[in-house]
Amino acid sequence: MKNVYDIRKEKQLQFVLSTEHSLTVPSHKKLQSAAVVVNLFYTEKVKCYCQYLDRLPEDIVLYIFSSKEETLLEAKKYLNNKNKNIIYLNKENRGRDVSALLVAFQPYLDKYKTICFIHDKKEHGPRDKTDVDKWNENLWGNMIASSHYVYNVLNIFETCPELGILFPPEPIGENKMEWFHYSWDENYNNCRKLADKMYLTADIRKEKPPIALGSVFWARKEVLIKLFNIGWKYEDFSPEPMPLDSTISHAVERIFSYIAQDAGYEAGTVMTEKYAAWQLLFLQDNVRMMFSELSERMGVDNINQIRMLHIQTKAILNYAKAHRIFFLYGAGKCGLAVLKLLRENKIEPNGFVVTDDTNCKDSIEGIKIYSLDDIKTKKCGIILTTYYPLQEEMMGTLENYGMDDFFLVFDKKCSKC
Repeated sequence: MKNVYDIRKEKQLQFVLSTEHSLTVPSHKKLQSAAVVVNLFYTEKVKCYCQYLDRLPEDIVLYIFSSKEETLLEAKKYLNNKNKNIIYLNKENRGRDVSALLVAFQPYLDKYKTICFIHDKKEHGPRDKTDVDKWNENLWGNMIASSHYVYNVLNIFETCPELGILFPPEPIGENKMEWFHYSWDENYNNCRKLADKMYLTADIRKEKPPIALGSVFWARKEVLIKLFNIGWKYEDFSPEPMPLDSTISHAVERIFSYIAQDAGYEAGTVMTEKYAAWQLLFLQDNVRMMFSELSERMGVDNINQIRMLHIQTKAILNYAKAHRIFFLYGAGKCGLAVLKLLRENKIEPNGFVVTDDTNCKDSIEGIKIYSLDDIKTKKCGIILTTYYPLQEEMMGTLENYGMDDFFLVFDKKCSKC
């Protein structure tokens, strides 16, 4: 069984949909079998979210839950004059959005074949306001951007019977970079425990990031059954103020793609054309900046080099530990990258080696620089820290000196070309 993260990549289960038009408008019956379930808490932000809710197709039932009466009243103020089937319901102020779904909505689940769940967010302070605003656009815009967009989402489920759940893309921003990280935080163990409680048959691995980073999705009801069958109560969730991490709510947020796999379905990502364009340009700009820093500080210039350095870390450290005396052959950026890795693990090489020390510095980063002539009589190890094709020339030079105990950090795939 493959991990859901790899399946999404291999099968390209990332959908970019139009908000302006749809090839097919689902039937009245199909729309009535879908429900949009919303949890709102922040009264002052209700108007913003109602702008999205106002775009929903009229036939879809809309459930709005809140633990605050004033929030429900504010939502009614903006939506009551709209010709929509809207149900407003109170919930307990415990478990936030996750309890809205698993406790408050539980009695209504069997009425529907397809469910969209979404909730509000608020920044913790001025520093993360821009990122949270973009995250809200990610969640709400990529779930219910317009009637045509919702039609397109429902049509995907119709035309892709193997697809069980769709999430918004992992959030990114200036300070929020879950898209780049493995995103478990401290929640792998509690997610694993929840999976074991449901006897899930799914590939859950710490080294593979979860696709779902929040309880926002479009899903077939069949995907959700096993999670709902736990029989959740408000008391199952942490009381307020809820901790920022490591609670049962954070485990639930990351479990959805795995319950889909257990139910025999695949998990994917969906976004609007506008969001996809912004995401691509944002990533291009920032990945370019990051690689510029990586090149300057660590001597890596492409993804293969990063991957190889990551893969080779253990082997580099083992080679260094196995040699009482060893040198780094190559005093350029790659050599500095390996030096940094060694020092992070409290290992110090005996020096840098260069083929020709003419016009060369005496030392770099406090490490003495030697020529091959200086060390040719020593019994030592050599770590080659250069890329192909220069490394072939250096291996030939070592062979001429009768030095065959060396370790190659990078291979041909890591060429700078």
